[in-house]
Amino acid sequence: MNILHHQHLHLLVANRVAFLVIGVLEAAWAPIVPYVKSAFEIDEGTLGLLMLCSGFGSICALPLSGFLVNRFGAKRVVYVSGLMMAFALLAISLLINIWLTGVMLMIFGGCTITIDVAANVNGIAIEHKTGRHLMSGFHGGYSLGTLIGAGTMSVLFTLGLIPEWAVVICMVLTIIALVLGCRDLLPKDELKTDTPVERPKKGGLYIPPMVVVVGLLCFIMYASEGAVMGWSAIFVSQERGIDMSMAGFFYTAFAIAMTIMRLCGDKIVDWLGQRIVVAGGALLIAVGFLIVILIDNAVAAVIGFALVGCGAANVVPQLVSFAAHIKGMALHNIISLINAFGYSGILIGPVIIGFVGKQYGLHMSFFGIAVFALIVSVVSSVVLKTNGTTSLSKV
Repeated sequence: MNILHHQHLHLLVANRVAFLVIGVLEAAWAPIVPYVKSAFEIDEGTLGLLMLCSGFGSICALPLSGFLVNRFGAKRVVYVSGLMMAFALLAISLLINIWLTGVMLMIFGGCTITIDVAANVNGIAIEHKTGRHLMSGFHGGYSLGTLIGAGTMSVLFTLGLIPEWAVVICMVLTIIALVLGCRDLLPKDELKTDTPVERPKKGGLYIPPMVVVVGLLCFIMYASEGAVMGWSAIFVSQERGIDMSMAGFFYTAFAIAMTIMRLCGDKIVDWLGQRIVVAGGALLIAVGFLIVILIDNAVAAVIGFALVGCGAANVVPQLVSFAAHIKGMALHNIISLINAFGYSGILIGPVIIGFVGKQYGLHMSFFGIAVFALIVSVVSSVVLKTNGTTSLSKV
């Protein structure tokens, strides 16, 4: 039994490290943005287009990611994509020219998706193998990675390092973690689950309606995360009069709350069940945004954003875990499709929020997200009740 537990522990660590690598490298890119803007002497509009290259690369990689994981297995995909992502970030930090930066950002975004899909498929296979709810903890690795990446880069910049040397140090540490930490990712023959796949009807790929429903719920959840990431600092500075130097702490409250709740998420799911965690989490997001909007106070804003982080932490991981049990479509295709919806939410959500905010004020944008979060709570409650949550037996 101890040997079995030891093997399972290795599997869990490897999958968390795969998610952690994405988080560290994504967070390491954020502090470089001002250097890119300054070096190429570009305005906000051009910088926005440049940053869209990452999103474009992500969308382009989505159709390929599921195929690559199915063909080569999670381990190879994570290794190759992780190395490419790290070297793309290094090339960006060299600030050679704007066109190369755009191409490297496309590669950077594409690799983010391929690792994400590989880590999710691998995580679902481990859930099947161990009979335990583990997906929240795996996604907690990503959240922990963003905190480590942002913290490491901030310290290195404070010490006076130029971007390329800061990235080199971050890159070396990430590659060591990748090579040593991800050795126990599953080979492709162990990524299969017991969920049967029906033959598609004549006329092409059959997409079960439930996959689309779960994908739309993930779209709303990712859009709410993007709202806090992209607009929380602007909201508290414009609407609450907080100095811009302090505005970043409101996102930090969200990020720390999300990380803690994800790392505790598997035990919470075992205790309460998927249905309550997903529906209750979405409800908590709505409450958090309403507190931010309705109470004109800095402390209330911190509490509100922290509640959004607590609520959002386990909704997407558990929706992904639930989606893996939907019949009628191959697992790697389900994960790719849900990722397509999710990342569309990250890309489109902040744009919609900005448009609505310009017309009616950011408080109306946040109110709209609260309403959509309530819809997610109701729909997920019905869906997970109707279909039954996954009965993973504890070992």
